[in-house]
Amino acid sequence: MTRVRVATYNLYLGADLALLFGVADLDELAAQVAVVRAQLDATRFTERAVAVAALLARERPDLVGLQEVSRWVSTGPDGEHVLVDFLPTLLDALETAGCGYDAHARSAAFGGALPVSGTEWVSLAGANVTLVRRDGPVRVSAEATGTFAADYRVVTGIDRVTFPIERGWGRVDVRVDGRPRRFVNTHTEAWDRPVRDAQRDEAVAATDGVDVPVVLVGDLNAAPDAVGMPEGWTDAWSRGTGDGFTNGQAADLANETSSLHERIDYVWVRGADVLSAWVVGDRPEDRTSPHGLWPSDHAAVVADLDL
Repeated sequence: MTRVRVATYNLYLGADLALLFGVADLDELAAQVAVVRAQLDATRFTERAVAVAALLARERPDLVGLQEVSRWVSTGPDGEHVLVDFLPTLLDALETAGCGYDAHARSAAFGGALPVSGTEWVSLAGANVTLVRRDGPVRVSAEATGTFAADYRVVTGIDRVTFPIERGWGRVDVRVDGRPRRFVNTHTEAWDRPVRDAQRDEAVAATDGVDVPVVLVGDLNAAPDAVGMPEGWTDAWSRGTGDGFTNGQAADLANETSSLHERIDYVWVRGADVLSAWVVGDRPEDRTSPHGLWPSDHAAVVADLDL
């Protein structure tokens, strides 16, 4: 048996960008951007990174697919100021927790810049990233990334103002005990089903071309009856217990009782057996200290596989 532990975790970019979708004019846009900027401060990623690192250090997955790995920058009269950069912050927290990971296959996702005021702009660059545990059995032999041809544009009430939402996938080819395996991490569209389905097909295509066991993880933004994966794939939650809800905490992450209510985060496998699967980051004791925030608006899915 070649046992490998994998996980998928949407880190939550730290604010609700849907607030920007229905704006009617530039004044309302600036007001909502200010709300988004305040939410980013309130959700305290530096504190959340410690909680996420504690979960990963406890579970010790060999491969982790992360989504919404974000970098926020403020630009004003005094120049550029990095508000928070998720990836180095989390990697540092993992080192402190005694469980080092290396980052691979960083694929650019949604991003852009918007005005907070007449003199300040805030920009966001999101990404999917695969983490490989440094002291684990997995060795990376190659990696690749891709941007989906299918994308979605949010149309606002402002004439000729749209928000493009680009997404993509990252792939690592690895060896476990000397044997080749493939791992793909993705995040498909939330707001348009035909676009989401087209992106799913592109992500599945990124798994092809090798006759080896394959794992595809990510936030697929679809309930189990709507994911539509092709034949030959197994949902790891077939070996889980309970509902497996992974999405739905409040935008400020401060809700006292968990409000996870849907399952949209997945581990899918082809050519391998699922031994067990479970959710982490959904218990009160998983919240941050001292502010008691949930680590993300999502929970993570962890699965043990026989590859």
